[in-house]
Amino acid sequence: MKLIDGIAVSIRESALRNRIQDPVLVGLSGGADSVALLCALARSRENGMHISAVHVDHGLRESSANDAAFCRKLCRELDVPLKVIRVSVPGEGSVEAAAREARYNAFHDAMKELNADTLALAHHADDQAETVLMHLLYGTGTGGLSGMREYITPVWRPLLGYRHAELEAALQEIGQAWCEDETNSDTAYTRNYIRHCVMPQIEKAYPQAVRSISRTANVLQCEDDWIQQQADEWLAVHGSKGAFHFIEMPAFVTLHTALQRRILLTYASLLGLHLEFSHVEELRNAVRNRKKVNLPGGWHASAGSERMHFIPPFRGKVSWDKSAVRTEPLADNFGDGLLMQAAPAGILERAVIRTRRAGDRITPYGMTGSMKLKDYFISRGVEQPFRDGWPLLCEGSEVLWVIGVGASQLLDVKDSDRAVMLHFIEKLPDSL
Repeated sequence: MKLIDGIAVSIRESALRNRIQDPVLVGLSGGADSVALLCALARSRENGMHISAVHVDHGLRESSANDAAFCRKLCRELDVPLKVIRVSVPGEGSVEAAAREARYNAFHDAMKELNADTLALAHHADDQAETVLMHLLYGTGTGGLSGMREYITPVWRPLLGYRHAELEAALQEIGQAWCEDETNSDTAYTRNYIRHCVMPQIEKAYPQAVRSISRTANVLQCEDDWIQQQADEWLAVHGSKGAFHFIEMPAFVTLHTALQRRILLTYASLLGLHLEFSHVEELRNAVRNRKKVNLPGGWHASAGSERMHFIPPFRGKVSWDKSAVRTEPLADNFGDGLLMQAAPAGILERAVIRTRRAGDRITPYGMTGSMKLKDYFISRGVEQPFRDGWPLLCEGSEVLWVIGVGASQLLDVKDSDRAVMLHFIEKLPDSL
């Protein structure tokens, strides 16, 4: 069996293992790795796989047009549909990062145009080892040290078990040429420096280093998946999914540090926030010190004894109306004063359901004097981030019922025959 056929078999096994969705779009640079991937995949068409290819011309080299021409010729010979996309890469900042972003945007556009469900890329074991080392140098957790995954929808990397030299050998065996990108030897780029200067020295001392690093990445992927599962399950129970964003503190403080960090990263990510390690540690310190923490994008967090709130820079006004309260006949009790409250009949015709306003006051049940609503909130432990959105039953500036907290003495029912039960049927701001 030729080497390329062995690679094709390995790719088919990866496709079955990962339940790869067809059709598959191959990212084809013209280099040895992507050419080997395309040639191996072309041998998989007999198993019903439909493939096409996309070549992205970054326009950064004078010879880039030759690469595009090579890819066109190769795809004609293999009878594979090809789309060539020319992108513009900004000259300022990191050219490497800008080119990658432009390339993946082009991949995304090509997938939509060609109706592809999977994007196959030719990253291999050497790329994996370089990625792990780069993440280690930048500073990361198990997620970064896990390196690249074989498959994360829609990106499929079926060659992670092969080394670059093995892919070149497979092409040489069948007489298949490829393109050489001269910028791959430019050690001004971080990855190239690691590839040409660092890895050779490591392998000189530890010849199996690339395989060992790849194996470690696989181990960490499993451990990373496990801790992510724990974080997801915890947040499903203790993380708010409503208009107000918070996690519950009593359940959080007992957790292992590793799980605390993952929970904070995961919940922030759900809110569209990317946190650095320093942010995560500030949040963990805030749990102990009850402090506020500034976060990216104008967000901030506020930790209390019961919850840690994540507060956006601009929160839309929460509004309530009478549909949140249902009127029911008065039964054999007067309600719990929280979500169910006895009240004089017709009260909903006179009153409104709203949030707080300046000048609001309440006469707490069982008392004769009134107090500022703010002071009532504080005395009843309503946390500050909730107060502007808390539902109130009001007549003018008189608060008759702080729903879920307590009622006013003014709702005291004198004649049960002329009373109704008010039943709040929505979710309170502090509901998970």
